[in-house]
Amino acid sequence: MSLNTGFIDGQNLFSKLKKKSEFANIKIENNEICPVFNFNSLEPKLDFCHKKPFGINNIFKIDRRLLSIFGLPQYGIHGNAWSLKKNRVIFHLAKRSSKLDDFPGYYDNLFAGGQPLGISILDNLKKEAFEEAGIKKIVKKNLTKGRIVNYFHEHQGKIHSGIIFNYHLKIDKSNFCNMDGEVESFLSIDAFEIYKLLESNTLKPNCIIPIADFFLR
Repeated sequence: MSLNTGFIDGQNLFSKLKKKSEFANIKIENNEICPVFNFNSLEPKLDFCHKKPFGINNIFKIDRRLLSIFGLPQYGIHGNAWSLKKNRVIFHLAKRSSKLDDFPGYYDNLFAGGQPLGISILDNLKKEAFEEAGIKKIVKKNLTKGRIVNYFHEHQGKIHSGIIFNYHLKIDKSNFCNMDGEVESFLSIDAFEIYKLLESNTLKPNCIIPIADFFLR
């Protein structure tokens, strides 16, 4: 099925829906604009050049908070940060701020974020690494590209279609500093101890995907 979207304006559509009670309490705060592609949401577009601006060939654009409402795929980057200590793999995780709407206080990959329109996937990764962990420079040889994973999950009464661009960054230092207020602390943990976070239900569900991708590689 092909969709002619020459007259679709995502923001204008939402402003009309706001008049209906079920949409009235939804707030648009981040103004993070994301592209929508002419692909079935169950089989989303996965093939991208990670060095070019993202979403140029979109059929329309919409605020990130509206994607799940309309059943549209959400793209994002997730970066594992890891290091070796006495031949043991150490994962470095970020604890999400308790003020966030989604999964407050949960542990997450060291840096992650939605993939907005107009910035390349790699540049977005660097931006998130700086904003969330204070990483100013990423050494190319230490960065490994992982798989692109499409997954589905239910959260807050909505079915979410997510696409994660997985990356794995080997680091030598762990003196992290959050810059955007979305992280309240950091945790360095032996890979063999991650199961404890799963047992205590303190690990953000989708961040296990990049961790699994790391070990599958």
